[in-house]
Amino acid sequence: MDIVTKMQVNVPKENVFEAFVNPNQIGGFWFSSSSERWEQGKTITLCYEEYNAELDVQIKSIEENKSIEFIWGDHPVTIQFEGIGGSTIVTTIEKDFDTQDVEQLLGQKEGWVYMLSCLKAYLEHNVRIRAAIL
Repeated sequence: MDIVTKMQVNVPKENVFEAFVNPNQIGGFWFSSSSERWEQGKTITLCYEEYNAELDVQIKSIEENKSIEFIWGDHPVTIQFEGIGGSTIVTTIEKDFDTQDVEQLLGQKEGWVYMLSCLKAYLEHNVRIRAAIL
């Protein structure tokens, strides 16, 4: 089973894409830090300072301003950016969940909704919302 989450962010897709791949911006809405700029073939270390945790993601492919595909844990993730006028529909797709693991499915869905909500606040209003800041 796949988890698909979508949200409209009222800024151009170039701005939304840059927020994900730029280590100086990702801390405004998602992880505390990113080890470097996201590029195809790289392994990026992401830190959650508030949880004293870090994880590596393997960037499988990047199409500038269109999509990012990466692996974290056991799951492939695709983030898509679709420009509509001056806005962007951001779609996250996390794949290959066991349909019997309802608790994990719900937890991951909640996480994607939260991240996209934080992204929207950050890019539209320059509001930094993350667990460490709450």
